[in-house]
Amino acid sequence: MFSMNIIPFGLEYKYILPPIAGAIIGWFTNYIAIKLLFRPHHPKNILGFKIQGLIPKRKQEIALSIARTIERELLSSRDLAHTLNSIDWKGEIERIVEEIIDHRFGSGKMKGIPVIGLVSENLKYHIKYFITREVLRQMEVKRDAFLHNITRKIDLQDMLATRIDCLDLERFEGLLTGFIARELRHIEWLGGIMGFLIGLVQSGVFYFYY
Repeated sequence: MFSMNIIPFGLEYKYILPPIAGAIIGWFTNYIAIKLLFRPHHPKNILGFKIQGLIPKRKQEIALSIARTIERELLSSRDLAHTLNSIDWKGEIERIVEEIIDHRFGSGKMKGIPVIGLVSENLKYHIKYFITREVLRQMEVKRDAFLHNITRKIDLQDMLATRIDCLDLERFEGLLTGFIARELRHIEWLGGIMGFLIGLVQSGVFYFYY
C-alpha cells in the first residue's frame, strides 16, 4: 500500500558516523594541540624522545618578547621620565616641607628650647618659603640630568622580562591563558565544526558514489 525506500539499518551509520566522528576527532585534536602548547611543564622522556610544552620550553624568549612589546607599544623609560616631569613638584615639596617644619617646631622637645619655643608663625612661614624655594631651584637645575639618568639607567624591558621569566610555570600559563581563554575555546570548537563538515562531505561522497 505504501511505497517507501527504506535505508537498511547498517547503512544509516555509513552516513551518520563520519560527521559525528569527524566532529569528535577535530575537537579532540585541537584540544590536545592546545594542551601541548603548555604541557608538560618540564622535559619528559617518552620512548626516547624528550617532550616539553612549546611555551614552557621557550619561556625566556616569550618573556623577552612580551617585555619588548610592552616597552615599545605601551610604556618606556622615556614615558616614565615624561610622567615624572609632569608631576606638580612645587605642590608636593611645599606640602612635605610644611609637614617637616610643623613637626619639628611643634614637637614638645623643640618647645623646650627657649629660642625655638618663641618662633613666630611669620618666621615659620619664611623658613618654609626659603627651604621650598631652594629645593625647587636645585630640582630645576638638575631636572634634565635626573630625567636623562632615568631614561639611561632604567631598563624597563630587562626589568619586565626578568619579572615575567621568574614566574613559576603555572602562573605563567595562567597569565597567558587568562587573556585568550575564550579564543582557545573557540579554536577547540572550530576543530569540531571543521571535522563535522569534513564528515558531511565524506557522507555525501558515500551517498552519491556508493
